[in-house]
Amino acid sequence: MRASLQPVLTLLLALSLGLAAPAASAASTSEHEQAVAGLRAELGTLDGDPSLARLGRVERLKARQALDAAAAAKRKDREHALGLARMRVRIARLAAEAELYEEQAAQLDRERDQILLEASRLEAERVRLENERLRLAALAREEALQRELERTEAEREAAVKAAAAEAEQARKLAAARAREAELARKEAELAAAVMEASPPPSRQEGGRTIYTLAGNAFASGSANLTATAQASIYALVTQLPASGTITVVGHTDSQGSEAANQALSQRRADAVRALLEQAGVASGRLRAVGKGPSEPVADNGTAAGRARNRRVEIIVE
Repeated sequence: MRASLQPVLTLLLALSLGLAAPAASAASTSEHEQAVAGLRAELGTLDGDPSLARLGRVERLKARQALDAAAAAKRKDREHALGLARMRVRIARLAAEAELYEEQAAQLDRERDQILLEASRLEAERVRLENERLRLAALAREEALQRELERTEAEREAAVKAAAAEAEQARKLAAARAREAELARKEAELAAAVMEASPPPSRQEGGRTIYTLAGNAFASGSANLTATAQASIYALVTQLPASGTITVVGHTDSQGSEAANQALSQRRADAVRALLEQAGVASGRLRAVGKGPSEPVADNGTAAGRARNRRVEIIVE
């Protein structure tokens, strides 16, 4: 994400310094056109994929519309329009892949049912042979025939076991495909949420910008970020400068033991740092610190004060 925004950030920096000559404007327009063309080519690759071309049609239509809007966008709207188009192309691919996974899972379910049906048929045949063996034993048939029947029975049992094992393997594969489809769906949902999300609230302190994630960004007592908080952090990454240090600081209220609060604040800071890195921020710029309840911003004696103290701050310098 950071690499794709670099040309736009470079142009904005040049404009702020008064260096944007007409030639630079032409280069910016060319870069924008190249970016739009690249996204069209990426969407064309999806359309040309025989396994995906017929899937995710609605999202592909939205992607084409977003690309058309980006191509026609005015200069001031290009970065935003290009970002939306890029996200729509990504969502189109994810939607197509999710539908493909669902179709594959359904096909595997049908194959599994066929295998189970065959296993049932083999089991019925095994029972029939067993009854025949008992009947032949009752009639005191010759020992040679009895041994042959026992050998046949062993072969049938082996076939039943092999069919059952194959059915179990098919079930596990279908479950794995279903999990992959679910992950693809969640990734598409997160990408769509990022388009609607806003960065965390911020304030200025000297030369630093401090973004604050409230305590409800995590489940109670957990270091797992909610989907809304993840989308907010992804939205923040699109606004971060290309360089500088970013420090993630976790804080808690004073309830519970100090050691437990210290450990929880560190885990939450680490979780936010990991998501920033996943979103495209270079790991060398990031630092995570847990400070437990040591730096309250409100009175821990009230519920409202404790809620304000439970926070994670993202400090950009």
